Parts: sequence; C-alpha cells; structure tokens
Amino acid sequence: MFDPNVLEERSNTRTSVVLRAAILTPTAIVLLLLLGLSASYLPASFLAVLVLTLGGIPAAIEAVAALRDLRAEPTTTRGQVARLWKKSRFLFAGRVDYMLVDRKLFEVNPISAAELHEGDEVIVEHWPHTNVLISLQRAPKI
Repeated sequence: MFDPNVLEERSNTRTSVVLRAAILTPTAIVLLLLLGLSASYLPASFLAVLVLTLGGIPAAIEAVAALRDLRAEPTTTRGQVARLWKKSRFLFAGRVDYMLVDRKLFEVNPISAAELHEGDEVIVEHWPHTNVLISLQRAPKI
C-alpha cells in the first residue's frame, strides 16, 4: 500500500552496517599500528604521524560506531529538519545530501532532500551509532 508520508525506505541496512564494520575495523587497526610505529621514530617521522593521525583516528571512530551497531537495535528519531544541504564526496566524485534532525546527521537520497524543507517534522528510523538511515517519513499532521 502506498503511503504518501514515506519519503525513503532502504532495505539491507544491516548488511551495510556489517560491511562498514568489516572494512573499517581492519583499516583502523592497520592505520593505528602504523601510527604507533611512526610515533616511535619522531621527530624524523613527523609527516607520517600527521597523515596517519588524520586517517587513523576518524577510521577508528567510525569502526567503533559500526561495531556498536552490530549489537544494537534500530531506533527512531522524531523531530524537525534543522538543516538540509549538499556536499561533494571525497575527490569530487558525486554529491551527497545531508539532513540534520535533533542534532543527528543523516545522509538522504536527492529525491527525499528535494521534497523536504527546513522545519518539516519527520520520523527517521536508523541505526543508533552510525545513523545509517532505514526509513524516512513525514510526521502526520495533527
């Protein structure tokens, strides 16, 4: 049955979380091990420490979030869209639409972003730590 309030529904989001954990965890471990090794050779390895810190710390944070979501259940956030914006992906390979709801950042598809406006009331079902979106719908008018 068609529901006009449903803007976006994604299937296999659990697979997406598992893939994130499977890719980011070994990457973070390798980067952090190389960071520790490089730090032992300071000051000669200053540039390597800087580059590995800029890659390793964010990868570790995302890996921990994905690992936490493996044991978590999806959650629902209801609130107003505080902000909508577009941003280029890494190395300008495509554009991404973002939505901020209740101080949580979600990546939405371009069609959903075009239909929403700041101040709209939405209900977002998502994974709690990575904020991987499962479904997005407008809150029914009361």
